[in-house]
Order: sequence, then C-alpha cells, then structure tokens
Amino acid sequence: MGRHLLRRKAVALLWLAFTAGRAWGAEEASAPVDGPLPPAQGHRGEEMYSLAYPDEDVIGRFSDGFLSGKREWLQAVLARSVGYRGAIARAVEERGLPRELRFLPAVESGFQARAVSPRGAVGLWQLMRNTASPYGLRMDQWVDERRDFLKATAASLDKLAENFRTFGDWAMALAAYNCGASKLSQIARQNSDRDYWTLRRKGVLPRETASFVPQFLALARILSYPGRYGLEVDWSPSVEWALIPLDRCVDLRVLARESGVPYEILASSNAELNFPMTPPASYGYQLKVPAECRQAVVDALAEVSPPLMEFLVHVVQPGDTLSEMARRYGVTVELIMEFNPSLKPRALQIGAKVLVPAAPRGGGTG
Repeated sequence: MGRHLLRRKAVALLWLAFTAGRAWGAEEASAPVDGPLPPAQGHRGEEMYSLAYPDEDVIGRFSDGFLSGKREWLQAVLARSVGYRGAIARAVEERGLPRELRFLPAVESGFQARAVSPRGAVGLWQLMRNTASPYGLRMDQWVDERRDFLKATAASLDKLAENFRTFGDWAMALAAYNCGASKLSQIARQNSDRDYWTLRRKGVLPRETASFVPQFLALARILSYPGRYGLEVDWSPSVEWALIPLDRCVDLRVLARESGVPYEILASSNAELNFPMTPPASYGYQLKVPAECRQAVVDALAEVSPPLMEFLVHVVQPGDTLSEMARRYGVTVELIMEFNPSLKPRALQIGAKVLVPAAPRGGGTG
C-alpha cells in the first residue's frame, strides 16, 4: 500500500497540471513553418504567422467578439489544450503545415475530446463518420477513434493537406474541411472562382462556412499570442505521452487502483474507449498515458493480470434476459452487473450494448 501511495503522490502534480491547464509554451509559439520562432510573449516584436491574414474586416470583428465577450471561454480553451498541444504541434510540424492549424480544435470543439455536434461530428477535430473512415479510424462497439486525440489529429491534418493539394489555398482548404471538398468544388465551378474571400462576398458559401474561416483566423491570432491579449500565460512544458501495448483486456478502474494513477487521467487520455475497459488483444490496442505515469502503469500490468478473462460486447435483442445472457457466456448475472452498473435488469433496452466478461475462448460479439 505504501508504494501505491507514493505513486499517487508522484502523479498528483501531473493531474493538477492536466486539469488546471496552461497556455501554449514558448517552444510552441506561432511562426512560419520554416522560419524562426517569434519573440516571447513579454517582449515587443512583430507577430509572425504561417497563414495569410487578408485585410478583411470580418476577421477583426470576430477577434473583438472573442476578446470582449468570451474571455472566460478563451481561458478555458487554453486550459483544456494542455494535454494535447505538444502532440498536435509535433504532428503539424512533421507534415510541414502552417502552425496555426494547431488551433483548429479550438474553433471545432473547444479542445473537448468527447464533444459531439448536433450533426454527429465527434472529437477534438469534429470528424464525421464518412470523413474519418477513409483515414482508417475505427468506430465500433469498443472504440470511436474520432475521440483518440493522436489518431484523429493525424487524420484531420492529412485531410487538410489533401484539401490544400486540391484547392491550392489554405482558406479554401479550411472551408472544404467545414463543408466538404465536393460541395466547395461545386460552388467554385458554378461561380467560376476558387477564391474563398470572393465567394464569401458573393454570398454563395454555406452560412457556417462563411463564418468558419474568419472565425478560425481570429481565434488562431489570439491563441498564438495569448499574453498580448490579456490572457493568462503559463510557459510550463506540454504533456509528453507514452504508448503502452496491451496483450489483454484491462479494466481502467482496476489499473487505476493498482498503479496509483487516477482513473480520471486514464479515462481522459483514452477517451476513444466506449467502456472503462480496453478492447480484446486482437485490436492491438495501445494505452496512452502521460510519460510521468508510464512506469507506474507498466509495473502494475506486470504485477497483476486484471481481468483474467476476455470481454465481449453483447447487443440486446428482443426477448433477452440477463439470466439467459449469463448462461450463454458462462458467467453469473452478478458479474455482468459488476461491469455494467447502470444496467437495469428488468428494463433491458433493445439495441443497448452490454459488456460481458467471459472465460477465454476467442473474441467476438453477441
């Protein structure tokens, strides 16, 4: 127990940093892709950007709106970005893309990995199913990788790069990210024009797309230099991430107890999971943890083997009962209830997904 208490103390500061939030660090300040970094926030100097900022009044209006009425929201966005900023910045840099794209999750989701739009877009980058699938993101009973901040970032940046290759212009690439490349291409053909700002002035863009690009540019300008706009800045290093391959299902609640790493860290770091349980070994799942937590998690996985069984996802069918389900999978009703505490045995809903522990005998779904 003493060792576990020490582990909990070791990650306490990390958890406070993860939840309290920090602004983007000096090492991640905005600059041209191949150019030098701009001066630190407290120094006077020219602001430097990778994207072109046209002389369009609408950008200034959005900037004024954010700064006059949404300061608390801006500060919350900076706070929520702490866990993702380093990974996103590296992915942008590796692809040679404009640095301001790091801030696209701010306008899309406010840096909330579990965000869901009314239209069904999911995750930091607000990906639709038909957008995510071509980039290899998995969406099934176990996971929705649109909520995986590493995989969703890679897919979204690849999509943006593809849009840029199609349109040859970043304003159009961003517009296509919002309304779809096919729709934007159709609008461009119908108007014999491939300039976003001209199309916007003509009033032929979807209403949301007409606001999306200037809103993003305004937000990226502010978040690139938050201190200059009166926002609180913390220059602490960004969170570094470690990937731990798993060879079995792992209950995050048990892992939290055994490793001393708070469950909230494990759950928020792996938001793509549909259950507090990792998928079967056949998925090749890699658990994401802050680097400071890696050794504690590895040690816990080596010392214990929770759970000593496989887990299946059963989709409730007409006539199903918990007792029949238990007989089918060779477990007790009590064990099913243990892993599905919100389940109502007398009111099973058709189509509901039930996590079923089963003796190892091959994977699958019910």
